[in-house]
Amino acid sequence: MYDNKLICGICGGAVNADENGVSGVCSHCGNKMMYPGSDIKKINRITYLRNTFKFDEAEKLAKELAAANPDDCEAHWNLLLCEYGIQYVREGANLYAVCRKDISDLPAFKESVNYKAATEKASEELRPGYEELGDAIEDSVSITRNVLKQEKGYDVFILSPDNATADTDIDGDKIFLRFTSNLGFSTFYAPEMMKDIDAVEKAAQTVFALKNSRILLPSFRTKDDCRDGFLEYAVNMFCEAARKDEEKLVFPIFNASVLQFQQLPEKLVWCDEIFNCAEDEFMREISDKVESILKPEVNAIEPETLVTATAANKENLVKRAYMFLEDGEFETADSYFDKILDIDIEDSRAYIGKLLAECKLRNEEEIRNLPQTVTDDKNFKKAIRFATPEQKAHYEALNGAIVARIEEEKREIAEQHAKLKAEREEKEAIERERRARQNKEERKLEYQRRRDPMRKTLLEVQAELGKTFLSPKRKTELKEQEETLKRNLKNLDDIFFDIFD
Repeated sequence: MYDNKLICGICGGAVNADENGVSGVCSHCGNKMMYPGSDIKKINRITYLRNTFKFDEAEKLAKELAAANPDDCEAHWNLLLCEYGIQYVREGANLYAVCRKDISDLPAFKESVNYKAATEKASEELRPGYEELGDAIEDSVSITRNVLKQEKGYDVFILSPDNATADTDIDGDKIFLRFTSNLGFSTFYAPEMMKDIDAVEKAAQTVFALKNSRILLPSFRTKDDCRDGFLEYAVNMFCEAARKDEEKLVFPIFNASVLQFQQLPEKLVWCDEIFNCAEDEFMREISDKVESILKPEVNAIEPETLVTATAANKENLVKRAYMFLEDGEFETADSYFDKILDIDIEDSRAYIGKLLAECKLRNEEEIRNLPQTVTDDKNFKKAIRFATPEQKAHYEALNGAIVARIEEEKREIAEQHAKLKAEREEKEAIERERRARQNKEERKLEYQRRRDPMRKTLLEVQAELGKTFLSPKRKTELKEQEETLKRNLKNLDDIFFDIFD
């Protein structure tokens, strides 16, 4: 932190005070802020807490500051950012204002009390900057609000650091693939699902998933993860919801070869079950635990009741296996498909059936609704390999429907973002035009204010020059004065050339 300089609320750079010490401009991003003087350390502390996901602590301090300084626009603005959980995230050349909190019950950003207070208390110099930031944040809040209106939540939320990728979070990626492809659980995993969307949408979807998931699996692989502000904030948000909903459960995952479980965030240390991802049986144990909660018990058929497979009854086995699928008895169906393959290892229907059983699907048409394509699934590959031309076309059409749906969803998201961007750019263009007109009118008034006295004086001089009896000295003085006035008027026209159409 800077000892005597204000920290920029957008990029964290130093804000240099102007000559009057009233406002300043960030040396890094150009953001204008009011310079609070004796409250610099408090404003900086609020910015730090907000950027490290400690929104409650930041909001408490911001409320105290706003109450003590009711005319300080920056105090109200900081309180506003804390209320809506606003952070700034840079992705490449783009800077996004993202919303990290559930704002379902909050008013529109620009309708909030503190937005109005900040803009009303701001100087004429600072107000346009607040209004411009408000427009961008309003768009992010609107996107977040729309995402939070989604109806279908998730069975499982695999929580990893905010900057994690599928390559860096290998355990999370394996769990996601197993839960979705093999077990058919609706699973939220940002590194896999959010890699092609911008920071605003990613933050909104994450807030929705935290609010609407049944089971949270927070993953801590390093000591840095235990100090990660996002992980701690997300865990606290979910645990607060779990306190009100007994069906919500948390099963922490940590690497015991690097960490001790006591190093986990305080709210997780007391969980009944904590899983060690360094153990060989980790994947089976976490899968069995989650499956025991989410999957209804299947009445297993005793081994002696299974039909002895023969070539003569293969078709009956196929029919029975698909009937078990329809009834949701997936383990039994899978055992029947194995018996079919014992008879005919090249029966493509059995491989598709095993895919359905693993994904908990009741019929082939439901393949269209899978969250990911099945192109690389081992059973799907074998089904294609041994399929008749008609079967192959059917299976590829089912997988193609997944591809088409995913592309359509991406297209819709891209269109929504493009629409919001176009609307924002249109607003900005209108505002620039309005400001240009206003500036031109102000310059016209200034031009007239400075021109009119000179014109009046010039007319008076010229009138006196028209008199018959003037001394040579007086006439010379008037001539010089006339030339000076004409020259000044010409210079004035040159200065204000842009106001003439």
